[in-house]
Amino acid sequence: MPNYKKFDRNGASAPRRPSLLDEIKELDARLLSLVSRRNYLMGKAASKRKQKGLPLADPDMERRIFETWKTEAGDKKFDVKTARRVFDQLNNLAYATIAKPENRKLSTYVLSPSHRAVNVNFDGPSSLFQSKLWLALAAACSADVTLSPLCVNDQITELVKAFNQAGAHLSWDGDTVESRSGEGIELEDKLIFAGNDPMTMYLIIAFGLKTPGKFKIAGGPILKQYDSRPISKILAPLGARLNTLDLQSHGLPARLECGGRMASSVEMLDDTPPEFAAALALAAWTYPQGLSLRFAEDWKGVALLKEVVSVLKSCGIKADLSETECTVKATKQASYPQQPEIALEPELCAALLAIPAFAGGNMTINGTWPANSTAAADAIKLLAGGGLNVDVSKDSISVSRGELPEDISLDFGTATDLFPIGLALAINTRKESKIQNIEDTTMFEQGIELLERLGIRYERGDSELTIFPGRLNWDEAWSAPTPFFGMALGQLAWLRPGISLENPGDLTDLWPRFWTLYNSLPEIDGLKDPEAKNDDEAKSSRRRIKIN
Repeated sequence: MPNYKKFDRNGASAPRRPSLLDEIKELDARLLSLVSRRNYLMGKAASKRKQKGLPLADPDMERRIFETWKTEAGDKKFDVKTARRVFDQLNNLAYATIAKPENRKLSTYVLSPSHRAVNVNFDGPSSLFQSKLWLALAAACSADVTLSPLCVNDQITELVKAFNQAGAHLSWDGDTVESRSGEGIELEDKLIFAGNDPMTMYLIIAFGLKTPGKFKIAGGPILKQYDSRPISKILAPLGARLNTLDLQSHGLPARLECGGRMASSVEMLDDTPPEFAAALALAAWTYPQGLSLRFAEDWKGVALLKEVVSVLKSCGIKADLSETECTVKATKQASYPQQPEIALEPELCAALLAIPAFAGGNMTINGTWPANSTAAADAIKLLAGGGLNVDVSKDSISVSRGELPEDISLDFGTATDLFPIGLALAINTRKESKIQNIEDTTMFEQGIELLERLGIRYERGDSELTIFPGRLNWDEAWSAPTPFFGMALGQLAWLRPGISLENPGDLTDLWPRFWTLYNSLPEIDGLKDPEAKNDDEAKSSRRRIKIN
């Protein structure tokens, strides 16, 4: 009988089964290849956002991607919380290695503030949301007005450019935006680039509904990934349709077609973006019948509608807000005020006002504190809980370091951006502290990462953190996931000098004067941009040299 050898016709030995170690190494090699590809794609999108002056992370895109993780985690019996942490670490890896190539060439930003008590007085950054409302109205009314001081960042300049494409005459210089009279805005058959801010897109759409016709809207990488389905549900009863031009996407570019029968009343749904409702309310006076927005009690967008109604009333437009309805009457001509009153940006100002808790001394921000804002009230509670005395007057808000409460329990409420500032304040108390009502799971995990980097002991609950006092450690630079995390690092540098930040530019993108303020401490009486020199100063620095 022939002596056949199993598995091999050539008489070689049977193939050897790879060891467990070899199999894992092979899987890891494939995994790293996939991670590298993911880094490239995530970093490519983040780089485009950075070029537009936006944060690296896009919360909406991350949320939609993580839906896949949640589905797969459930099918494969993974713990969702653990999967969330792996997901966030992968995103941070992509942002650090791909989206920020300049960080591999430039040194990181080391934070070592002066340890003298601060004495600060300056004009604070104005509300971005209110600024956008007033600028859109200035364009729609063709008003001849100067708005200053504003927080002129990329969101504002993109809005200015978008309305100029529609026929407005807006321009900016430093913290001032000017509007000049003209023939008003006209969108028919135009292509408007809305940048990366959804609010700019909402405002363009809302003011485009007033007349029959069609026009196109394009946008940057953020709006290309935008899911327009929730706003399409609202546009349908208003006689309009938003058709995306990319059949594989629900984002921009898109064509808005108007001209159907416009209802005089429309219901806001659970997934309706509050900013879109605000944009509709702001433009409703230009509609033939005006517009009523109906919503459930305690709907999430009521606070923004309250601000819109206040702005409209300042322009002589009849607008009313109840617990379940916002009604704006049709008006032929609005009366734009010569000097609109724009309140301070509550969460940004509150983050700045936290500095005396770490450095000592006092700080005064000049401007109108938004007394009717829920977020503003919650911000003050957070500052007081962190040991600051807060004094609000008609034209300013001041803080100084006071006594700490016996029990430290911090709650930022609706001022969700201030979670990192709450973390820093809790650490600064050097006592056992609690932070409550942390609903944003992504931000929660980012806060945990910061605590672990600092070597701080903590206990976590479903939506709360208990932080224990301890010595702060810091080894390497960190790319702050949001500008407010960057500001929190700046404050913690008073406790642990030498903390380093990889992306200081993200703070400048939020408020162009942040580093001017931080680097000018401890004594500031009025804030000026360092590059702002008049012609006489520039000429005096030059010397004429005579050669014989």
